[in-house]
Amino acid sequence: MLRPGVNGFRRHRRQCALLYVSQASHKYRHLGNYFLEKVPSHRCAGQASVVVVAPERGSWWAAAVPRPNTTLSAPIGPAGRVRKAVAAALPETAVRRIRAMRGHQAPRVVTLDELDARLEEAATLFAVSEDAARDFLASFHMAAPPGQPEDPFSDEYREWVWALYESVSGRSGYSTANEASPFDLEEAVSVPYPFSTRSIKVVGEELVARGFIVATLGLNPPARIVEFGSGWGNLTVDLATMGFEVTAVEVERRFCDLAERRSRAGDRLTVVNGGMLEFTTDTRFDAAIFYESFHHCSDHMAMLGHLVDIVGPGGKVLWAGEPIAPMSYPWGLRLDGYSLWSTRTHGWLELGFDEGYFADVLARTGWKGTRTRLPAGSPLADVIVATR
Repeated sequence: MLRPGVNGFRRHRRQCALLYVSQASHKYRHLGNYFLEKVPSHRCAGQASVVVVAPERGSWWAAAVPRPNTTLSAPIGPAGRVRKAVAAALPETAVRRIRAMRGHQAPRVVTLDELDARLEEAATLFAVSEDAARDFLASFHMAAPPGQPEDPFSDEYREWVWALYESVSGRSGYSTANEASPFDLEEAVSVPYPFSTRSIKVVGEELVARGFIVATLGLNPPARIVEFGSGWGNLTVDLATMGFEVTAVEVERRFCDLAERRSRAGDRLTVVNGGMLEFTTDTRFDAAIFYESFHHCSDHMAMLGHLVDIVGPGGKVLWAGEPIAPMSYPWGLRLDGYSLWSTRTHGWLELGFDEGYFADVLARTGWKGTRTRLPAGSPLADVIVATR
């Protein structure tokens, strides 16, 4: 909640102001029409905070919020930072009312007991229209259960995440065998995903995203690339056809067969049937790519450390189309309708990562990342490139 300041002050300015401070900081500067006011550090309780100042009322409000990461967060101006800070500090019920007044209908919160009936309706819609089913799934979500441990790096936090997975999936535990995907191999050879959806939206977003990944890669053939979780093999085939030396690591045997049958790149493509955490190599790669696959990894910290032995000096790692965005918890199971459908129906692991947390884990494992987006083209055209 926003808390009124104990020691207010007066300014002859009408603008509101925004200031990110820490225990040791005393900031004072002018930025455009926003006046950033010096605030004593003892008011910050040793954590990153935002101070929203209303000079015309002679007072200030402060709310503890995560320090924004300038490389992984979308660049926003002062006004955007004010809106984001105030939204983060307001109660969720107030945010929903404001969004409703602006014409943004909030997804309905459903319970686990209600979920199966919703997913049955989604299955009926998928048989008719991919777009209709996705729109329906976007209309609801589940709330995170209480009891979340504070330390996202602790064993207790991981246990909380896995307990939630077991509850939502209805399974007694997770293994990579749960990542199996139902599809007809012969049909997929001739009409693979996303073309099989017959959705111009889904196909268009996928094509834009793959082109954006290639444009962001910053490498030329015949550079050596390993793609983890290659799935349908769309990006795999693109890169190998361009002349890159591609190794595709995929846990699903039939996806491996699909990639090999679709490719015309000959020995430029090597397909490895196995998990990303178990993959080893004698020769390091110029780049590693995760395209909508990293969130299926059961131990992301171990994978980030593992990449040090996979990517060579001067190499890079790309995360593309991954669910790295503001979340109400640092990392864990995503609870939007589409993710719930994936986990409950198939047992797939659908993790998400708060962008501030992800920036932290990159730093802890020695990686430095920058983010590039093309939101007007496709929500999947979102790439983080990390180097050491």
